[in-house]
Amino acid sequence: MNTSLPNATYSQQQDGPMKTLTQLSPWRSLLLAGIASFALVACSDGDDGADGPAGPPGEVNIGINDAKSLNATITEVSIDEAGTVAVDFTLTNANGVAITGLEQPDSVDRIGMGIAKLTSLQKRARPLPGDGADPAEDDDVSAQKGTKALQWTSYINRLVEPGTVNLGEVVPPEGWDDNKGTQIQAGIETGCGSDCVEATGNGTYRYTFSMPLEEYSAIEGLDTSYNPDLTHRVTMELRRVRGDVKEALVNTFYDFVPATGMAASPEETRNLVVLEQSCLRCHSNDYDNASAHPLILHGGARFEIENCSVCHTTYSGDPETGATIDFGSMLHQIHKAEYFMIGFGGNPQDFRELTFPANGNDCKVCHLDGEEGAPLQAENWHYHRQEACLSCHEKFAPEDWAGTARDLFHRPSFPPFAEGNCGACHAGDEYNGEANDAGSSIFHLARTNATANAREAYAYTLSNGTYDAVAGTLSFTLSWTTGTAPESDPNVSAFWVSAAAFNGTEYSLGNARATTGSANFGRNRSRIAFDLATANTEGSPVTSVVGEAGVTYTVTGIDPVEHDLLATTGEGFMYGKLFVCADSTVASIDPESLQPVDCDSTEVRVTKAIVAGNQASFSADGTDVVMRRVAAMEMGCVSCHAQQPDFSSAHLGTRGDETYPPNSACGACHAGTPNTAVTLTDGSCVNCHNPEGSAHANKPFERGFDFKVMIHQIHAGTRSERRTTDLAITYPNSPANCVTCHEAGQLDLGALTAVPAFLASDGAGALIEYSPTVAACAACHAVTEDANPAAVAHFRGNGGVYGGTRGQYEAEGNNESCAVCHSAGKSLGYDAVHGLQ
Repeated sequence: MNTSLPNATYSQQQDGPMKTLTQLSPWRSLLLAGIASFALVACSDGDDGADGPAGPPGEVNIGINDAKSLNATITEVSIDEAGTVAVDFTLTNANGVAITGLEQPDSVDRIGMGIAKLTSLQKRARPLPGDGADPAEDDDVSAQKGTKALQWTSYINRLVEPGTVNLGEVVPPEGWDDNKGTQIQAGIETGCGSDCVEATGNGTYRYTFSMPLEEYSAIEGLDTSYNPDLTHRVTMELRRVRGDVKEALVNTFYDFVPATGMAASPEETRNLVVLEQSCLRCHSNDYDNASAHPLILHGGARFEIENCSVCHTTYSGDPETGATIDFGSMLHQIHKAEYFMIGFGGNPQDFRELTFPANGNDCKVCHLDGEEGAPLQAENWHYHRQEACLSCHEKFAPEDWAGTARDLFHRPSFPPFAEGNCGACHAGDEYNGEANDAGSSIFHLARTNATANAREAYAYTLSNGTYDAVAGTLSFTLSWTTGTAPESDPNVSAFWVSAAAFNGTEYSLGNARATTGSANFGRNRSRIAFDLATANTEGSPVTSVVGEAGVTYTVTGIDPVEHDLLATTGEGFMYGKLFVCADSTVASIDPESLQPVDCDSTEVRVTKAIVAGNQASFSADGTDVVMRRVAAMEMGCVSCHAQQPDFSSAHLGTRGDETYPPNSACGACHAGTPNTAVTLTDGSCVNCHNPEGSAHANKPFERGFDFKVMIHQIHAGTRSERRTTDLAITYPNSPANCVTCHEAGQLDLGALTAVPAFLASDGAGALIEYSPTVAACAACHAVTEDANPAAVAHFRGNGGVYGGTRGQYEAEGNNESCAVCHSAGKSLGYDAVHGLQ
């Protein structure tokens, strides 16, 4: 390894030639020339002569104490022969105006600089639980075969001993401190501050690390020797605090290769995910707003992934618990609600009750390789890393496990190892005779890929339906490319279609529970559901005819008496939910091999993929029905819940099991199969979750059934009870941030006055009423009157109804006046009071 320290300067490649701080701007060159001329003529005798041309304008800048924002850009890094690192950077405000004064004491409350090199994985200072092997031989799994993963190794590290723990009321997991002991922790330099900063120009600075690289603490077993051939990263963080407000936050980084004197190319560095794409889809970056739960850590100073990854390495750990703080492993365990460690100040960091809103087994929820804008190394998560593997697989370890990934997987009982298929885990080797650069991700993504292939192969469209209320029939056509009717396709498990009446404003049509109900469609007066996969079978109300346009279905036996609200309205919308069986058994590295398969197959692992379709109208003549107002944006939901999420389990707790199928009494709304929408904003949810849905009779307001009430309560954490779990939702944003879910124009308070009042139970068997705007707002602000009596008084004083008698809102003429003051754009608009302006 080359450990020499050449005297070199490394500059970031910009558009055009390489730029360094030793180059003078034209204005500075002209100014110096003018000074030199003045020096030559100042001592001469005679007339001064005519006035010369006007000089250049003075330098424009703003003092750091007056700046509203800070932007830092590292322009070059130099390392002298002694190994001292100097970082040149510019500091401007958001408008590009140079900022002066950073070199002054107390200009900011935090200046942090780090430097790391990109290396193969380093071993941890302490072995994992139960590991009695020789550390020299007990290398991590990356040292075995195939392509090795890389990580950043910091030059600044320290050994940390266990400290005092303040558990407070937290009950830690059993055996939480069994593995406490000395740990390495990678870090950055924060103690030097402005003493290490010098101003080099107008808004330009140089930070010189406090000591040469080789003088930072050397730790046995950790290679921190300098190698100019490796890619290096310098990280910077600045923070200014005014009172209790953290402001003007800066995180930035610079990757370079010392041996070439060039900034690192995308191929030479390591960035697996983009903060905006992967993390900020759910988390907030409103760093000045604590109620938004912003994704910022370490005292409110660090938020960029590139800065985080140089410290959260495989060799870093928590001394009080022995838990790894490796970035991949830690994040996996946090989002699985299995992570517990002790943070700064001895305070527990307990993530065991975190609720993750997407499928935790789908790696592509966060690892967006193949997506537009993904970093070049986005697929590097395929490469094996011991800490990342064990973050999920450790719980399956046998009793005689030695604590390493090698000992866990290199066993005769582990099929790939027994069969010699190293490529099943190790990217770069062969799996079943095929070169496999994806490593174990071929297994991790099997269900995801099988589902994606099924959705592509079975994409479908429902035509508008023709509904004859008197005859009790509904006809429509299914179009898709399979060429086989669902009822004849062995790959189709079920194909439920629901049809819900719509009155032009809402799905709310009054009490939806029929007295007796019909044999095929249950007791819902305004909604029916039926399975296309049972068409033409005995007892099924569905028949079909295959034609050139597709498969035309006719549904009969829709009793106009038992389903009178459907018959009276005569129109509405249809929604499909298709279940396709797919092969998720990995026999090839090609993801296209995971295709739909016979549902009765016993030769492969069968995955049931849910396929969403379009929203179709039905009416007497099959023409379009004007859609219900769209009050939220689908991408607002998808950002956290992913595409086509499934909430089946949430519907199984109350009469939603096999005893109550979708075409039965309670199953019309409660069955998980047809009614758990995979598109959340097209009306398929609100046709059950509406202001006058039948289930409201059993629930008080704090467990509101109306969609706007329920969703607000869930995300605000104000819901008094959840059926399927005792965990509160850990919503990673501010519930006051309406724009997370609603785009401009969707929150029309004036339009809400036309929506029916919401009915809830008073707890004693009677129904009480909440006017529509009050219902939406009270879901966060006053789920009970005792919780916020002032808000309730405000509601009532401005025409709202809170806990009133049934029919009160209608009787009083729908006099909610909320929109007068609280519409968007008003001085007290919801956007203003929620801090959205």
